[in-house]
Amino acid sequence: MSQVKRYTDKELEEAKSMYMEYQTISEIARQTGITRQTITYHAKKWKIEREIMRADLLDRVISAKSADFANMTIAAINVMTRALTDLASREVPPSINEAKRATEILEVLDKITRLDHGEPTEITAEKPVRKADIEAKFRLDPFNNPKELTVEMTGEENEENDPEPDSGSNTST
Repeated sequence: MSQVKRYTDKELEEAKSMYMEYQTISEIARQTGITRQTITYHAKKWKIEREIMRADLLDRVISAKSADFANMTIAAINVMTRALTDLASREVPPSINEAKRATEILEVLDKITRLDHGEPTEITAEKPVRKADIEAKFRLDPFNNPKELTVEMTGEENEENDPEPDSGSNTST
């Protein structure tokens, strides 16, 4: 029976370090001399730790980007505040283009405020419509046939709209 080779803690730590750096199992085996089977066995245990490290790194990157974005937002708001204050206080009234740009700035700031409060940034809510409201609107349409509307909305036809019942004759040959 073949004997299982035991690897030192130092050798396994080196392999683990390489695995944590996302090197392939084959590359780790080549560089350390540890068998692929042994590395695969240990990698199953190391995988969870590697995923935790990856998630932690991602959180740190996102936090750094969030801080940068917050700083840029503050600077942009300061610039906008100064520009709008100058625009409002000058002797010459703002041009149409300047007024339009000021309105666009306010729209963006409103959307940011809404996002901060968890509210929608666009008007997207649909108001439910009642059947009676639809029928009333269709009655105003001069090209509309009210009997067709009733059939379309309910899926039912009135007796007076039903065709004559089949007399039972079979025309198939």
